[in-house]
Amino acid sequence: MGTALGGTAYAEEQVQNLAAGGLRAVDPRVALTTFGGAASCSVAIEFGFSGPNSTNAMSCASGTIAIGEAWRLLREGLADAAIAGGVEAPLAPLCFGAFAIIRAMSTRNNDPEHACRPFDRDRDGFIMGEGACCLVLERWDHAVARGARIYAELAGYGNTNDAFHMTAPRPDGSQAVRCMRLALERAALPASRIDFVSPHGSSTPLNDSTESLAIRRVLGETANHVAVSGSKPYHGHALGASGAMEAALCCLAVQRGWIPPTLNFERGDEHCDLDYVAGGGRTHRPSACLSNSFGFGGINASLVLLAPT
Repeated sequence: MGTALGGTAYAEEQVQNLAAGGLRAVDPRVALTTFGGAASCSVAIEFGFSGPNSTNAMSCASGTIAIGEAWRLLREGLADAAIAGGVEAPLAPLCFGAFAIIRAMSTRNNDPEHACRPFDRDRDGFIMGEGACCLVLERWDHAVARGARIYAELAGYGNTNDAFHMTAPRPDGSQAVRCMRLALERAALPASRIDFVSPHGSSTPLNDSTESLAIRRVLGETANHVAVSGSKPYHGHALGASGAMEAALCCLAVQRGWIPPTLNFERGDEHCDLDYVAGGGRTHRPSACLSNSFGFGGINASLVLLAPT
């Protein structure tokens, strides 16, 4: 599993209880519910899963990294199947304030429906969301043997670090480029095969322009006609859960033959000049999807998902 903040919001609530009523007012489970590993350990305890178990806290790339690392376990023969994804419950005053004070969140408070605007020239930050999403990953032969409904094939995973700044992406996008290329290389897939990109698309001025530049560098001429759709205006930015949600949306796009629009996108700028799906979405069944997640600390993670054959 992956989670950026773990149980921080719940801990915030318990601090208030401590201040108002002393230690006896604090939930005695607080030490067990606020550490990040509770995400994967709770699932293991509930279902009796005794295999490899971990929860990473790599910011907004956490869910994507969890899926990628589960993929590695399967490829290395250390598991037959895995549950992987992200979970986040950050809706609390301190969590809001922490992101607002660094100007990551939109200030369009009088128009929240249109506040999250990935790649739009008037973007000014994201809207925080919460939720969870998990995928079941398994070896192809294992899935076929049990008659599983296969949504997509996870074919490649890349993970790099900008080694540049805690909140700002590397301006040239070089490590984001390398991350996407690693995922494509491990999938043994040329960039020209990609026909849908699910971007990180955080609606922040720096991230969206840098990511657009990086996508164009990876895809080359293909970038002029590849559908790009940022989904965060639908579900908000659920931090460590967002990457898992977006990977699931890739699977659904493959299954249903429809790419949702980038809500609130009206006009790009000189740095955001890709084929962003807008309006009512696009009828298209992608054969090869690239899903990106970029987070604080310069962390980059990418997945390549293919239509099952």
